[in-house]
Amino acid sequence: MVMNIQIEMVFLVGILLFVAAATYFLFAYRKEFNTAFLVSFITIISYTLMLEGSLASVGSEGGAVYATRWLFYGLSCTLLMYEITKFLKKSLSETIFLLYLTAIVMFTGAAAAYFDGWYMIGFFVLSSVAYVMLVYPLLTAVSPHRAAVAKYILVGWTGFPLVFLLAPDGFGLITAGIAAILFLLLDVFTKVIFYLDLHKKMVLETPSKN
Repeated sequence: MVMNIQIEMVFLVGILLFVAAATYFLFAYRKEFNTAFLVSFITIISYTLMLEGSLASVGSEGGAVYATRWLFYGLSCTLLMYEITKFLKKSLSETIFLLYLTAIVMFTGAAAAYFDGWYMIGFFVLSSVAYVMLVYPLLTAVSPHRAAVAKYILVGWTGFPLVFLLAPDGFGLITAGIAAILFLLLDVFTKVIFYLDLHKKMVLETPSKN
């Protein structure tokens, strides 16, 4: 019961943080396709569903599993990938390929969270193969922004499958409460700090009109 309260508090904090982020991005980033706002708004919906809890399941080790998290990552991370490919100036064909791969990674991740045993391992392997195919062209891109993107890929994006393996979604080596905290920290790093850093770099590159 105590752990359930802790998880609910983590989800509530996540909702409040991303409400603040969505509000800021809505008014600070005035452009037609405001992915920063959309990503935060999608994350609010995800955390609200996890807080409500009726769609959660129980992992093999008895901990709570929130497979819907990965379905919403399929939406938000596809938008993030769009910004990353634009930042790295990828071609349209490569951008479309990477967007599809992003969706595949997250939806196979959702399947891995939903199933147990060998099915979980099988879907996780499929997701991992797609993930390597996804991040390799980003980490090897010929771009002055490669190092900036690599920071969020190596520290942020790669952190999600590692937490997955440790959490009740995977082998249950950590509690659902600890996993929820780690996922929240990764969400803030890859969805809020990323956009703030990206916006700062784009402003610095914009030629002054004076």
